[in-house]
Amino acid sequence: MLLLMLACTDPKQDPESEQSYELHIEDGALLNQQNQSVLLRGLNARVNGIFDVEFDDGRIALAKIPDFSGEDCRFMSEQLGHNLLRLPINWSGIEPEDDQYDQAYIDSVFALVDACYEHGVYTIVDLHQDAYSKEIGEDGAPLWAIYPPPEELLEGPLEDLEQRRASVQVLAAFSSLYRNEQNLRDAYIEMTLRIAEEMQGHRGAVALELQNEPVVFGQVDLLSDFHDAIMIELRAKYPNLPVVFEPDSLRNFTDNAGLMREFSWSQAIYGPHIYTDVFEDGWTGQNVDDLDQSVDLALEEAEFHQAHLFVGEFGNGPSTEHGFRYIVEALEDFDRVSASWAFWLYEEYSIGSWGLFEQNEQSTSQGPLREELADVLARPFPEFLSGTIRNIEWSLEQKVLTISLQATGTGEHRVTAPLRIWPNGPQVLCDGQPVSTTSPRVGRVQFTCAGSEIVVQE
Repeated sequence: MLLLMLACTDPKQDPESEQSYELHIEDGALLNQQNQSVLLRGLNARVNGIFDVEFDDGRIALAKIPDFSGEDCRFMSEQLGHNLLRLPINWSGIEPEDDQYDQAYIDSVFALVDACYEHGVYTIVDLHQDAYSKEIGEDGAPLWAIYPPPEELLEGPLEDLEQRRASVQVLAAFSSLYRNEQNLRDAYIEMTLRIAEEMQGHRGAVALELQNEPVVFGQVDLLSDFHDAIMIELRAKYPNLPVVFEPDSLRNFTDNAGLMREFSWSQAIYGPHIYTDVFEDGWTGQNVDDLDQSVDLALEEAEFHQAHLFVGEFGNGPSTEHGFRYIVEALEDFDRVSASWAFWLYEEYSIGSWGLFEQNEQSTSQGPLREELADVLARPFPEFLSGTIRNIEWSLEQKVLTISLQATGTGEHRVTAPLRIWPNGPQVLCDGQPVSTTSPRVGRVQFTCAGSEIVVQE
């Protein structure tokens, strides 16, 4: 029956629709409404009141989640030159009781989306889970959507996440969801449609991520069937909505998702996470070749699916030498393959503390900015350009961005110009000749260059 439905819907061919979104995908390229090539780069942020890890029955919250507002997006946009927030939201917050949606929670999500858009930051709305649910893991599904019903409800502090991920009740819950036991997959689809409906009219919400880090242990068909079941319903109502889909979370360890079954839907963004050897030993071996290969394979996988490559998460402990180097090397790789990306994480209170801001142990207020990390993440890039990118090179030491183009199109371009890098603004050279620029917003420069090489420098 599923195959028949897929055939009838003619995957990869969207029906005509009046629905219009800020971005769309053609042949794996991410484009804006003017059909200019776009890159999205920024941060993940777990947000107090949205990332749902608290309980109302007296149990201890799993973690302390920091506040985040439109002013944080202003900082990202102006100081770092970022244009993307990947925002994890949870089924437990959206639908805490079966078929009872929490409109106040949903409104808070899209109020933040709107506030960030005012500062030039798009949002990917990420249907997030870790170890299936806060009730038995870290975050994700509500209690009513756990089957079999859990034998034990857990609480904080969260110091055993890896054990929870591998627990019998977590793995059984994932299996029930993907196999639609107790109609759980159907319920998940209805929840997804509700969020897709809410995205209408919020221009900053540019894509919906179907599920964070799916757990199927290499059962590709099981995950593909899950994606297809969602997409049949989603495309029937929202044929042009860009979606992010992820491979099996095993890719975080194997660095290879394979090319076994195509994601057969248009407007697709492929969102693997790049954590090469990070969870094993923090990348203490500093094997750059393995990291390079993982990124190359991610690009090959994206092209197989005819999707844009978006590295939805990457990161490491920035306070260690090898962790910091991992971040730098990963960014070089993402430039090399012209990938979009979101660093994990803006601010975090946890054992690892990977955040751009250090933890403030005394209060929930923001801790000190990790200055060296901010310098690295404030990495200029072409926000949109007319043409096709051949290569991107960034030198932090010289503060020079070089963009080589295969095709120039109309020559209209916009480049991020972080105040942290160029407090007085940069100058732009087109094939070696200075060109005039405008600044449509703080942290951006726009210009015309019909040449094949753009240099942005102090």
